[in-house]
Amino acid sequence: MQATEPSSTDAAAAYEAHATSFLRARDASLVGSREVAQWARTLPPGADVLELACGGGQPITQALHEASLRLWAVDSSPTLLAEFARRFPSVTARCEKVQDSAFFGRRFDAVVAIGLMFLLPEADQIALIGRVAQALRPGGRFLFTAPIEVGQWTDLNTGLTCLSLGQARCEACLQVHGFRVLATVTDRGGNNHFDAILTG
Repeated sequence: MQATEPSSTDAAAAYEAHATSFLRARDASLVGSREVAQWARTLPPGADVLELACGGGQPITQALHEASLRLWAVDSSPTLLAEFARRFPSVTARCEKVQDSAFFGRRFDAVVAIGLMFLLPEADQIALIGRVAQALRPGGRFLFTAPIEVGQWTDLNTGLTCLSLGQARCEACLQVHGFRVLATVTDRGGNNHFDAILTG
């Protein structure tokens, strides 16, 4: 049987359909916030940071906000983004698919994508790495979560099929676009965080 790739369109629709339950679950969990907060402290105060798939903003945006960074955010769910805007009115946010975001028309010091990459089809994951590279200033940082193992599984929030390219493929794609991986860190929820810097 042929493997089923996740659909970016389905992911956007599914997260909107499950927005309320997703918000409730994410608000109750601090998983990943410590790792993001530690990473954020390595950036210069006031650095321009784009958060992809921001959801309702807890706990990741909160960690970034507390680090005195200048934030921009994007999410495809109108319900999640409305809650995000209520919580973080000073952050410029757009409701659009991350792959097509107008924010990629400007430059940033860092980009964050927590809980996103594996929801995208393989081609979209690879293309997004390229788009992030183009949007970063020299020496810019890219923090994202993706499993080290190659595989597929069902997303607990939406029932969607998720796809992991694996560590070797991720790092090869990053290298092609001028990134060097500084570190990989696993949070208490078992999520692997890639911290990459744009060197080329």
